[in-house]
Amino acid sequence: MGIARQGRRLAGCGIQCHRQPGRRHSSFFRRPKMKYLWGWLLFFMIAPVAAGPQLVVLDVGEGQSLLVQQGDRGILIDTGHPGKARHVLDRLSALGVAHLDYLMLTHLHPDHAGGYFRLREAWPETPVLYSGQPLPADVQPDLTRWVNDALGQDPNRRILTAGDTLQWQGITLEVLWPEKFMNRNLNEHSLVLLLSHGETRVLIMGDANQTVEQALLRQKRLPESIDVLVVGHHGAADASSKAFIDRVHPKLAIISVNSNNIRGYPSAEVLRRLEKAGAKLLRTDRQGEISLDLETGVLSPDSR
Repeated sequence: MGIARQGRRLAGCGIQCHRQPGRRHSSFFRRPKMKYLWGWLLFFMIAPVAAGPQLVVLDVGEGQSLLVQQGDRGILIDTGHPGKARHVLDRLSALGVAHLDYLMLTHLHPDHAGGYFRLREAWPETPVLYSGQPLPADVQPDLTRWVNDALGQDPNRRILTAGDTLQWQGITLEVLWPEKFMNRNLNEHSLVLLLSHGETRVLIMGDANQTVEQALLRQKRLPESIDVLVVGHHGAADASSKAFIDRVHPKLAIISVNSNNIRGYPSAEVLRRLEKAGAKLLRTDRQGEISLDLETGVLSPDSR
């Protein structure tokens, strides 16, 4: 396993660059013609036993935490907020994760990175991958700065930017964003990740907003269609533009959000766009924890 950064070697990691934005794949996840109908139905079957690597969207209320799991090894993408750190650790244990190979933080807002300190206590040697965005002096809340200061002293931290790739257990994680630091907005510097396993592709938007979407569209970094979209910014109205949804055209859209969200997430307009695009929609406030087999496309019984 190793991190690739545009042909240059990062400390402690083997590197090769494999940026291939917009490459098309054929897949049983693709929208079927009639002869592929059986494969389409299999996507929504209930699986008694996991057959391949899993994507688990943990139920962390208002926040986000995703687990990519292969056997007893895992990558955690975001931690949720501090009050859910114990829950995240308990779920990792219950799911059989004995080795956390990477901790990735899309950005440092507390609902995505607030569990950093508890996770570091449990997994002190795990490499932490994040964008390394410089924080403005008046950033709020204080927890964001505390996490940033701790990361600055973490010997196992790695900085990711657009073009980097991570090869892990037959899975590729490509960093599509951020390219450079433009302003003080943390959401506009959120990591955007494209996960590929075989012919399956999952787009993880973090809290990236429409400004990021427009940049990715202009630069033609987005694939023409994907199998799974982890919806940006919890389904907020400032993300998931029509042009973006039309481009990535997801079959399955997953929103990590709490019930009765005080900010009104997810936006009714975003839900309409996803529905119009033909995406099956799952939400942690309704389905709870959501698990998907990346090899077979099968949802776990509780996720269905």
